[in-house]
Amino acid sequence: MIPNVSISITNGNIGGAQTTNDNIVGVITTGTGTGTLSLLTPTFVVSLPDAESKGITEQTEPELYRILKEFYSIEGTRGAKVYCMIAANTVSLETMLDKTNANGAKKLIDFAQGEIKALAVSRKPGESYVPAVPQFIDSDAIAALPKAKELVADYFAAIKPFRVLIGARVHDAAHLTIFQPKAQDNNKAALVLGGTQNDGQASLGLVLGRFAATPVHRNLGRVKDGALPVDALYIGTKKVEDFATLDNLIDYGYITFTKYPQKAGYFISDDPMATAATDDYRFLANCRVIDKAAVVAYQTYVNDLKDDVDLEPNGSITPIVLKHLEGMIENNINLSMGESISSVNAYIDPNQNLATGSKLRVQLRITPRGYLKEIAVELGFGLASN
Repeated sequence: MIPNVSISITNGNIGGAQTTNDNIVGVITTGTGTGTLSLLTPTFVVSLPDAESKGITEQTEPELYRILKEFYSIEGTRGAKVYCMIAANTVSLETMLDKTNANGAKKLIDFAQGEIKALAVSRKPGESYVPAVPQFIDSDAIAALPKAKELVADYFAAIKPFRVLIGARVHDAAHLTIFQPKAQDNNKAALVLGGTQNDGQASLGLVLGRFAATPVHRNLGRVKDGALPVDALYIGTKKVEDFATLDNLIDYGYITFTKYPQKAGYFISDDPMATAATDDYRFLANCRVIDKAAVVAYQTYVNDLKDDVDLEPNGSITPIVLKHLEGMIENNINLSMGESISSVNAYIDPNQNLATGSKLRVQLRITPRGYLKEIAVELGFGLASN
């Protein structure tokens, strides 16, 4: 044998980033179905011209066209896929989001094969429509919240996470009864209020556009992302800047729109879900982060199902295997979404007995990024200190 040094290359030691579709959206809204696109027929578009080629125009389907036009006006949405479906104006939002309705949101989500990460629903009822409970916003949007919660929970269990954005149509801007999303217990859905026209409809397209154009950890109202490409925004018939109780609406937990002194343009106010301030997932950004982490965790461990591992005499997994399993998920989370979190920690209790059972419990804790929601500057004169 001739003395020599040989080198071999190994693979699979550090893992690779898991691929997830984080920015794809879907929308269901009122339509006529008299054009090329039929009622309750799922489709998708990748641009406004593409939508027009499929019969979605301002004349044939004004509500869907408006949403798509506003969506593609947001920088960063060029070529972005939007799944679409239209329903008659008699179909309530509650019915649309009912998980047992085969012709509702379930139909579009299944058509998208789990790609949708944010589903927006809105309705423009006929002129004779009267809400079940007259108040500031259409009570139909409120009734849809628990349906959205059930729907999202079912799909999360199937590793197809998404969140719901419900258009909160203004019914009576003068009504004193104003629903408060923050008083609910629903981190699966949010209510969007305010629009580019003074007809009470919510501009879901603008919110969806920001969702599609930004990473999962990004707050939709981030000022550095620039003002929205609109000339005016309304709540009911009044411009946002003229709506006297705008701050109350923001505090109540709506995703709406606002302006800032000395700053030109309109911005999304914040990204709250319809849940309490004590909820870990009270903001859409945190929901998106945890949804992505859930998919990455599943993709990481699904290949280990039914695999055999070495055990200690007491039935627990050997330390070296535990460290491998912990390190594997931490590594994949960091590779796939390192910019979206502050840190990640995985822990597997070494006392779990796999000789008598087969379920391994992994505790995965993610520290999210922080957000500068309020900045208080103490300003005054002073003398320099030596």
